Amino acid sequence: MKKKLLAAALLAAGTGMAHAQSSVSIYGLIDLGLTYYSNAAKTGGGGASLLRMDSGIAQGSRIGFKGTEDLGGGLNAFFTLETGFGADDGSLGQGGLLFGRQSFVGLGSKDWGALSVGRQYDFMANIGGQYAMGALSPAGSFGWGLHADAAHGTALNNHIYAGDRTNNSIKYNSAKFGGFSFGAMLGLGEVAGNNNAGRTVSATGQYDSGAFSGALAYTDIKSSSGASATRIYGGGARYQIGAFTPFGVITQVKNTDTNAKATTYELGTVYALTPLWDLAAAYQFQKRNQGVGNAQALVATVDYKISKRTDLYVGAVYDRDKGYNAYPVFGGGIQSSTGNQSALRLGMRHRF
Repeated sequence: MKKKLLAAALLAAGTGMAHAQSSVSIYGLIDLGLTYYSNAAKTGGGGASLLRMDSGIAQGSRIGFKGTEDLGGGLNAFFTLETGFGADDGSLGQGGLLFGRQSFVGLGSKDWGALSVGRQYDFMANIGGQYAMGALSPAGSFGWGLHADAAHGTALNNHIYAGDRTNNSIKYNSAKFGGFSFGAMLGLGEVAGNNNAGRTVSATGQYDSGAFSGALAYTDIKSSSGASATRIYGGGARYQIGAFTPFGVITQVKNTDTNAKATTYELGTVYALTPLWDLAAAYQFQKRNQGVGNAQALVATVDYKISKRTDLYVGAVYDRDKGYNAYPVFGGGIQSSTGNQSALRLGMRHRF
């Protein structure tokens, strides 16, 4: 009997150690709210105001699965599977893909960094996700309007400012060395006989030191034939000064086939009014070549934290576009009937 009890105790202890060395978690986010748009384009021409419920403006609504396993010797295996959805109607996001937001697996080390493969963000996401109004506040899509429609009707695709998802990618993120880190990514086009077709190359370098953080990034996306490319350059920084966190971003996107180009500048700040209240504002200016008019936007938010997982927020944006009809909320898909448009939103965001 004693031997059986001892064996059971050892088995239970071994099981506990295995669980301690590996973990799998389910996480998610639901963002819903009412959004008012001015000058929404009507079928047949003209415009009118529009009030509707939108999902995923502050952040895309999602559910995901993450896991890590300790392999010993400082090495670990990890994975992420993440699905986007519309909380207002239950539809799948990213064109109906099951794990359209992210889907990758990899190996990591504290000393050598991490190598992963699958569907992953390029390194422009590092710029947009750390140094821009769209990510540093609940502005979300309000902060990506200019970048979503940099040159409406041309081959430009400047929403990559916030990072684009790349299929069939191999991605490396280094460990930090004295505050410095770097990364590189290759997205395979997988076209027989043409290694350039559909290929993506992306890279970044970053420096973090106390209150300061800054990074540069580059992404080159070849066309389906490989004959031309969309090239994006970006740089951003932020610095915490007491309750203020000023930030700035510069991005440029160019199509090598048409030579169309758009350069976007953003300056803003987040102000922690109290532990529960955050205020944020930013100004954006976009300059285009080939005689296309420029664009500018003002974005502001007020965020109230009910708890660590739940917040209520108000977001506002005014967009003036001299080249194309304004389109301030690319996630909402509401285009203006004129070059001016404003939007106002009351939303709730809950993380789990």
